[in-house]
Parts: sequence; C-alpha cells; structure tokens
Amino acid sequence: MNEDKSKSRWTVLTGALIVQIILGTVYAFSVFVKPLEAEFGWSRTTTQWAFSFALLTFAIVMIPAGRLQDKIGPRKVASIGGILLGVSFLLGSILVDQSRPWALYLTYGIIGGAGIGFAYVCPIAAAVKWFPDKKGLITGLSVAGFGAGALFFAGPASILLQQPGTGGEAMGLSQILLVALGISKGSGFGIGWKTFFILHGVTSAVFVIFGASLLCNPPTGWQPADWNSSSVKNKTADDVCWREMLDTPLSCMLWLTFIFGATSGLMAIGQWNPLMGTILKGKTFAPEWMGAFGRFVEPIGILAIFNALGRIFWGKVSDFIDRPRAMMVMFLAQGMAFMMLVSVESHAAVFIASAWVGLNFGGIFALFPSATADYFGTKNLGVNYGWIFTAYGVAGILGPVVGGVLYDATHQYIMAFVFAGVLCFIAAGCSVVVWGLARAGTGVLPQPVEAEHLHALQDIAMIKDCRPLPETVLNKECV
Repeated sequence: MNEDKSKSRWTVLTGALIVQIILGTVYAFSVFVKPLEAEFGWSRTTTQWAFSFALLTFAIVMIPAGRLQDKIGPRKVASIGGILLGVSFLLGSILVDQSRPWALYLTYGIIGGAGIGFAYVCPIAAAVKWFPDKKGLITGLSVAGFGAGALFFAGPASILLQQPGTGGEAMGLSQILLVALGISKGSGFGIGWKTFFILHGVTSAVFVIFGASLLCNPPTGWQPADWNSSSVKNKTADDVCWREMLDTPLSCMLWLTFIFGATSGLMAIGQWNPLMGTILKGKTFAPEWMGAFGRFVEPIGILAIFNALGRIFWGKVSDFIDRPRAMMVMFLAQGMAFMMLVSVESHAAVFIASAWVGLNFGGIFALFPSATADYFGTKNLGVNYGWIFTAYGVAGILGPVVGGVLYDATHQYIMAFVFAGVLCFIAAGCSVVVWGLARAGTGVLPQPVEAEHLHALQDIAMIKDCRPLPETVLNKECV
C-alpha cells in the first residue's frame, strides 16, 4: 500500500515531541540536588542514588513496555507512563523525609522511572514506522524533546524550588505561572520542593497523556508516497524477534557500546549544575539584561540545547555515512571533550565543553534506536530496542553513582572526567566492531540466503501437494 499520509505522520511526530519534552525533565535532576541536601543533610552519593534508580528502572521497564506497545499500540502505553510519572511526584511530596531517603528512591526512582520507561519507547517506535525514508533524522527529532526537556525545566524549577517567602513575599498563582513559563525570573517566588513536586506531577501527567493521544501506528504495509527504498543508505533488515536478536553478536556489541558511551555522559549530567558552579566559582554566564532568559546561556542550559540538537544532528549524519561510522566519530569527539574538561577554567571553555558534551551525548539516543531498526527490522522495534536500552540502565547505575563517590572522596571532578573520557574511547573501539559485524552480516537474522531458501521450499511444497509451509516457518513471531 502506498498512499500519502503526510499530515498524519507529522501529527504523530508532534505528539512524540510533547511526550519526550516532559520525560526529558529527568535530565535536570541536578536542580533537586542542593535543595534536598540543604534540607535533609544528605550526601551527594545519597541523592545520586535516586537518579540512578530512575535510570535503571526506566531501562528495565522499557522491555515489557516495548512489547506491550508492539501489541496494543503506543497511545495506551504512553498514557500509562504519564499516569505513573505524575503519581511518582505526588507520592514523593508526601513520603520523602530526612530519615526516609528510600522514599525518594521509591517514588522518583522506581515509580517515576517506570513511568518514563512506559512512555519513552512509544514515540520512537511510532515515528520510525511513519518515516522509513528518514529513520535517523526522525528518530533524532522524536527524541530531541527528551534532551530539550531539561532546558525548559531547569530554570523555572530552580527558582520554584526555593523555600516559600525566600527573598520576598509568597507567590500568587499568576506569579507561579510566569516563572513556570520562564517569563519572570521570580526572585523570592519559591514554593518549596513539596509544592513543586505536586505541581510538576500534575503537569507531567496531563501533557504526557495529551501527547500520547496523538500517537498511532501506520496501516500495515504503508509507505510514503514516491519513496524508493532502494536509494536508502541504511537498509532495513527483515523483521527479527527479540529472542533471535539476542542470539546475534551484533546485538551484544551494540549493547556494550551503549553502556560505555552512556556511562560517561551520565556521570557528568547528573551533577552538571553543581559541577559547573564549582568550576566557575559561582560566576554566571548570563548578563543582567537577559533576565529569565539567561538560563539559556548557563552551562546546564547550553548542555540541554545541544543535547537536543545532537539527536537531530547525529541522526541526520548517520543517514548519510551509516550508523557505526557516526558512532565512531561521535564517541571520539566526546572523549576529547571530557579530557578538555580536566583543565577548563574560562567561561569560553566551559561554554564549548557544555555544548560539545551535550551534542555528542544526545546523539546516542538517535543512533541506537535507528541501528536497531536497521539491523533487526521495525515490526518488533519496541521490544527489541527495549532490550538494547537495558544498557542505559547499567550506565544509569555506574555513571551517577561512581561520579558521586569520586566527588565525595576527592571533592573534585578531575578523576571523573578522565574516567569518562577513557570510556568514550572504548565505546569508539566497540563501534569499529559493530561496523565490521554489520558489513559481514553475521549479526542479522534471518540472512538473505536463508530467506530465499524458505521461499524456495514453499514453492516446492505447493507444487507437490498444494500445501504451503506453515506461516510460522516463513514469518517467525516472538512468544
């Protein structure tokens, strides 16, 4: 079937962006660090465990969520994620206390992480199916919101998280709205972390459910009008179920590459705000005249902007030079960025480093789902990428916690930067192996020759007694 559904597919992309922007606020976790440490006296390691639990649960839940969305569609599954995310913050406002850091791990970490896991895979799987002609670019666009979420969230959140009445009178509803929209800097407009958790929980649930209502899968066999699949640089393999995928060397190498690359980035992102504050010794990038918009040129804002742009940039690059080569270049560039941070001091160097780290870290989330679709097909992309994405869960434990432990032990970030840089260089080496496996075709099932043999057997069976081979032989389904 070949029909023009351009309006429908761009609507799906819009829904994907809305969902991902809300989910991406998880990357601004660093804005919670100092308020919680100040109120409860927690160590950096204690607070970073919440971020790690969120990332680990996010990755693990993506497997059943991906399988579920492959069966019932993206809309319902993403809505479940929105509800869980909202509930996590509402419960957190009630349960979290000085003597109960485990309550933060349970609410923000496990329940919130599960909500992100349910919702995250749905926009990606739907968008890739609607845009087989632009898989890399569209995957980058659909996850760009996840990178941009921290940008829209961090500035207003850091102001609203102040204690009520700090520096001025209590806020009215209109003042809260102005700060939440980033229009007012809102000095003294703090509402405290508990009220903020309630506000953010309700807002997250509403927007994720709305974005999910715009998601749907295309009709079976649908293709864009006037699209010639033979001209695509990254060919899509036959659909492979998750059990077959896990038996391939290619999936193993993708998983390892993901771990090394993501661990290095998460080590820095979970602490980027206090990290850059230490380097700059409390100085600010933003001139006074920029007001509330100054957050766009602060280190965490720069990181978030380029995190989003990197997903689009590397997705587009990979459409031209193929996924493994894009990974090689990206991880080498990221390793150089972390090594540069060892001696960074000037504002200009911090700006460049923040942009460079964000650009390359964001590319991970465009390249790996696109590569999974290329090598294992789009039919089971939800569950297949869910398995590959468990690497992010491992990285979510290693990165923030190791970074927190190193800081608590040394009160500086030099060792973390060096460690992160080495991991990036290892990831670049793994990308070379991925490239070799992809070229050799040893990691993709079924092989083209095998497929030809199956169809030949079908023809022989039909000639002999008019009985076709069972459909399960020709089109294996995952159980």
